[in-house]
Amino acid sequence: MLVLDDETKITEQLNKQLSRKGFLVFEANNSKNAFRILDTQKIDIALLDFMIPHDLNGIDILKRIKKDYPATEVIMVSGQEDIDIVIEAQRQGAIDFVRKPFSLSEIFFAIERTGKYVQLLHQLKSVENQKSLISRELENSIQRDFIGISPKIRNVVDMAIKVAQDKDASVLITGENGTGKEILARIIHYASERKKQVFVPVNSSAIPDTLIESEFFGHKKGAFTDAKEDKKGFFEMANGGTLFLDEIADMPFSLQSKLLRAMEERKIKPIGGTKEINVDIRIISATNKNIDILIEDEKFRMDLYHRINTFIIDIPPLRKRPEDVEPLLLHFVSDLCTKKKKQAPKIDLELIAQLQRYKFPGNVRELRNMVERALILYDGVQLTVDDFSMKFDGTQELKPDAKTSAIESFNLDENEKYLIESALRETAGNQIKAADLLGLSRDALKHRIKKHGISMQKVVD
Repeated sequence: MLVLDDETKITEQLNKQLSRKGFLVFEANNSKNAFRILDTQKIDIALLDFMIPHDLNGIDILKRIKKDYPATEVIMVSGQEDIDIVIEAQRQGAIDFVRKPFSLSEIFFAIERTGKYVQLLHQLKSVENQKSLISRELENSIQRDFIGISPKIRNVVDMAIKVAQDKDASVLITGENGTGKEILARIIHYASERKKQVFVPVNSSAIPDTLIESEFFGHKKGAFTDAKEDKKGFFEMANGGTLFLDEIADMPFSLQSKLLRAMEERKIKPIGGTKEINVDIRIISATNKNIDILIEDEKFRMDLYHRINTFIIDIPPLRKRPEDVEPLLLHFVSDLCTKKKKQAPKIDLELIAQLQRYKFPGNVRELRNMVERALILYDGVQLTVDDFSMKFDGTQELKPDAKTSAIESFNLDENEKYLIESALRETAGNQIKAADLLGLSRDALKHRIKKHGISMQKVVD
């Protein structure tokens, strides 16, 4: 914020009070200093006194601000009662008007109104400038964004929009952790005729084996010891909408045949129930594993695989589309700064170049986490490589500081164990933070820790 008033006591008092509210405030007692600040700082809101003795009048200053710094919103302050001044100020672009003498609450109220407007303006600019691949209406529906400029990611979104037009087609989304598989599933749902109905996301690996059938198909009161009341399962909850089965490759083999039957017959029977319930849903599945290998190992049913993959969309990892790194970086910086009410920093071009060489094992999610961490560490002016917890070793590839070694084999189980152990080391054994790094729920992470026999004590030590 810029506060312009000829009285030093007023600017100092407003600076003190506004700083307590979290604003970065610049003071000026004449137009010359005000324009010097506007030339060197990104000012969102200017609080401008109408009458400054021996200087330009407020309307002239307002006109120049709106001409040379159109992104700055102006709140006019005046001790004069002339309604013509108010009309002229608004005609010249002032967003609000406060009369002197004013109370601090009046100033805060005007700033709050203006601040909300500025925030909305920044969000709009972010969508328009940072290569969002979906419409604003769709973005608002899914409460997510999908950013990129590469032909590969544009093709992914184009396929999603096309398959959305068939409200019944089953879709299998493949891709590594952190590439945005659930976001793409939401895009398909909200771009389809089912958009007014519910989208039900389910992590197939996070449900205990003893509860999985009840969770999917529901149960009747008294069906088993803890069934104290009727409960709808995921299929019934998603009726009319979309059921998203994340990590479907981890679904127990015993449940796969029942899932296949429900998909084919579009009917389910709750545990303990006597009547079948008709369901009308689209199934969207996702996995980061090679299901063909699981079929060969008899861990996944071939008939179910053919049922869920009417349409397959593969999201390429971020390392295979480095041109998307810059728009994603700019988007995350803008989005996080807006949420934290911070001024967005400049971006060092060397940082962009080095990030484009990095392999991103955690994909887009990893980049966002890196940006969030860097915004805590940076000097308040510019983001550089030093603000990221990475090292550039001269081989044209950024490498993490964590105590990890390069992946040396292509065995999925070995690499999954390696990544889990690395994430646990990185977070000093904090499973919630490690799960976030890996793009898993905490229950899914606990399941995998048990599956691979990972010793938490050895990992942390």
